[in-house]
Amino acid sequence: MVRVVDQVTLAIFVSRVDAVVVGSMLRDYGIHVDLGSDSHGAIDPIALALGGYRLRVSVQDYQLASDILREARTCDNHIVSTGSRKAIVRFAVAWLGIVALYCAPALWLGDFKLDKSLLLAPLQLVMPVNPQGRADYFLAPAVDG
Repeated sequence: MVRVVDQVTLAIFVSRVDAVVVGSMLRDYGIHVDLGSDSHGAIDPIALALGGYRLRVSVQDYQLASDILREARTCDNHIVSTGSRKAIVRFAVAWLGIVALYCAPALWLGDFKLDKSLLLAPLQLVMPVNPQGRADYFLAPAVDG
């Protein structure tokens, strides 16, 4: 069992999925990985407020883990998915269509009173289901040789 004081933060992730993938890769190399905030849910915005998902390794494995991440090029480029953005746009268009269908008869009859809560209701449902962002890596200096 590795004590917490013998660990160093290797990376801080915005997305739990990214943290689990990188942690699993390092575990496959035999490196003990402590994924901070592992008990937070994948869509829990509080985990982001608490500082994200911290991936820690032991001091002895720090250089090896840094070299593995450098070789795997996980910290070079970050591809941002637009799938969640498209889903939110589709949801917003569908919501506006429902609101228009709901309000059309009242507008046609001249008894239309716009309720702001009706228009703002979808904003209460939007939360960062799949936050996209670049992780912060704290790698050991590369060893030439």
